[in-house]
Amino acid sequence: MLLKVLAFDYDGTLTLNGTLTAETWAALERARAAGHLLVLLTGRILDLLPQAVRQTELFSAIVAENGAVVYFPTRHTVALPFGRLPLALIEALTARQIPLERGLALVATWEPHNQTAEAVLREAGGGAVIEYNKGAVMVLPLGANKGAGLHYALSELGYSLHNTLACGDAENDRSMFVMAEVSAAVANASPAVNTLADLHLTGTADAGVRELIDLLLQDGPAFVPKVRGERDLLLGSDIGGRPVTLNAGILLRGTLGILGASRSGKSWLAGLLLEQMSGLGYQACVIDPEGDYRTLRALPHVLVLGGEEAHFPDVASVLTIMEYANVSVVLDFSLYSVVARDAYITALLRALRALRDSRGRPHWILIDEVQNFCTPQESALALEVLATAQGGGMAFVGYRPSQVPATLLEATRHWMLTTLRLSEELATLSGVLTAQGLDGAALCRLLPELVPGGGVLCSAPEQSAAQAVQIAQFRTANRLSPHVRHLHKYLMAPLPSDKQFYFRDDQGSACGQAASLWDFQETLHTVPLSSLQFHLTHGDFESWLRTVIRDDQLAAQVHTLSQVGLTGEPLRVKLVETVQERYADLERLI
Repeated sequence: MLLKVLAFDYDGTLTLNGTLTAETWAALERARAAGHLLVLLTGRILDLLPQAVRQTELFSAIVAENGAVVYFPTRHTVALPFGRLPLALIEALTARQIPLERGLALVATWEPHNQTAEAVLREAGGGAVIEYNKGAVMVLPLGANKGAGLHYALSELGYSLHNTLACGDAENDRSMFVMAEVSAAVANASPAVNTLADLHLTGTADAGVRELIDLLLQDGPAFVPKVRGERDLLLGSDIGGRPVTLNAGILLRGTLGILGASRSGKSWLAGLLLEQMSGLGYQACVIDPEGDYRTLRALPHVLVLGGEEAHFPDVASVLTIMEYANVSVVLDFSLYSVVARDAYITALLRALRALRDSRGRPHWILIDEVQNFCTPQESALALEVLATAQGGGMAFVGYRPSQVPATLLEATRHWMLTTLRLSEELATLSGVLTAQGLDGAALCRLLPELVPGGGVLCSAPEQSAAQAVQIAQFRTANRLSPHVRHLHKYLMAPLPSDKQFYFRDDQGSACGQAASLWDFQETLHTVPLSSLQFHLTHGDFESWLRTVIRDDQLAAQVHTLSQVGLTGEPLRVKLVETVQERYADLERLI
């Protein structure tokens, strides 16, 4: 987990009595020198911060006025991302003659004048929000809080909340605790903040900050925050109907292997994870050699590159997209030559590791058909795959464990396994799992018996850790986006001659030919009715759609049509409608 951004509250966190000490300043400098981006968050009005704090470039952004004002010191620019309070509201508060402090965007008072402020806001019919903090009463533009201000600042700087550790002590820090990937509470934190914190520091205020920085910069394994249940990814359900989940933190910290035979559901499972990771706001990069993930373009925040396009953007352009756009990227290499593909992926992985080092993103890298990229194992591409895995936040999909480098298998601690039957592959997998403290023999006896849509999740204990072995068998959950293998090939691109559909009439005479699903729907208009009746009755349409086009849904619809008993032109009309409707649905996905 790459926590590149450290976001600190000011009063009560960075400072104990309103002063940022030289010792704490030096600790912040060490964190910045180690590659962390520092953000200061405060409820104070920007101009009331000490001049030394405002003018330093130690902080890449200062989020002031409880999130309503964002100052970028290196740019010398101030932004009000949520606008200003309505002038009429400010005048109404002023008219009540309560003590007020005005900033660029907020108006503040103190308890017990909160009752007056609330009454004015009710009379005005809203238009603002009130936030409390240690007796202060802050009237803010709608949408403004520390978490939202932090989000705006990081978006401008090209960083993600999912690479952010937030540290604070008071009630107005709760929004940034919820939004940041990890939150840390200093020892003097309020009960409400302590409840939300992933990490509880023993030091009070700035002593706790120095403790946190020492923890982050020390040699050895990084600390693992508590698991947040809202980041559980649903894989499916076990035999008792209970949900089987995998926490997103596991995908961010380690390496996941998804292994199984061809057409056993590996890519479906990988796509299921990608859908949910994207929904949680994590950024992924998918290396897709066969076009299996192209339907993910139906999801928001997913960009598919390649496929039918003449060429990819260069690697630098892909990095720019991933650095500044909140999108996951699927790179479809299905129509690229092996030589061009491997050269591109080698350069891409190297560049992605550099981007991760500086920005912490993409959060997850998925490599499908990994065995294609690891032969020979000493190739530049294979070495880049291994180097990427060593940084964590990677998953690979494959059907030949015996062709995956042993070093990659040994470094993988989390597995999602589908049906696997070849003895050579089972032997390889069994040896790896057994060496990791799992019952490899028992698992590999189970894999040949898995039904389609079934899988096994298992996690090996980390080395030198008192962690229980976890194994769960499950039935896969439904996907948000449809999954049709190699979809682009079957809609319009001509199939090989031995995969095309050849129409014949009831006498066996050739009367038409379909090289793709588009051809198929067009030919249905013109072939003799006797041909349609013949192929429908004998199950030829259903078989071709299921085994070549690999569209079980359309095959099932055609099978149902064969049982209705239609003949003549009504049969043609219904068959054409069925295929055209399905074709239109699929075309929208690509």
